[in-house]
Amino acid sequence: MIGTDLMAKSTPNRASDIDATDDAMGNPRFEYRVWGRHAKAQRRLAKLADHETQERINDCYLLTDDSTWNAKVRDNRLKLKRLVAERKGFERWVSGNYYASDEAPAPFDELCDELDLERVRSKGSYNLTAAIDGLDPELGIRAVFVTKRRRRYRIGPLRAEVTDIVIKETQESLTTLAIEGENLGELIALRKELGLKSEPNVPVHQAIAA
Repeated sequence: MIGTDLMAKSTPNRASDIDATDDAMGNPRFEYRVWGRHAKAQRRLAKLADHETQERINDCYLLTDDSTWNAKVRDNRLKLKRLVAERKGFERWVSGNYYASDEAPAPFDELCDELDLERVRSKGSYNLTAAIDGLDPELGIRAVFVTKRRRRYRIGPLRAEVTDIVIKETQESLTTLAIEGENLGELIALRKELGLKSEPNVPVHQAIAA
């Protein structure tokens, strides 16, 4: 099972080192994500922002037993995030996007084979729902389809978002606010400015699994 294998291999790194797999994934960023409306924080965020965009996204989260991996399919690509450190309440993640099994880190190479995402590049047609239905149960994957309406913000070098998420299976609606970036000191200051320091930091894949 993928979940079992990951539990044996993946533990958040409390130090600054990143192992070879994480380094290959790249794009290390600190993230702090809270849940609920947080109307004051939303208003303050909008005032602080240099730039704002809006988007609608369809994601399929692939939940495993190991919460240090965040896996989802977006635009027919497997997007992986791995938790490598926790500091001052922030989580540090590395990430990568994959089509083929020879590109994805183990044990998600097996999942890439099962999903046959490379078909998109070779044949141009793909049915994700059918691929999910055909997954081997022994992989231990639980799929959760969601729709997101997201407002993205830029605050200097930092990024932020306010996202409304609807879980398709249950029609449950959730709202999340997140800040992320490379400079931990600037992120800590922004968290304080938004009044969010006492709020728990919970990534999306854990929140929708509850």
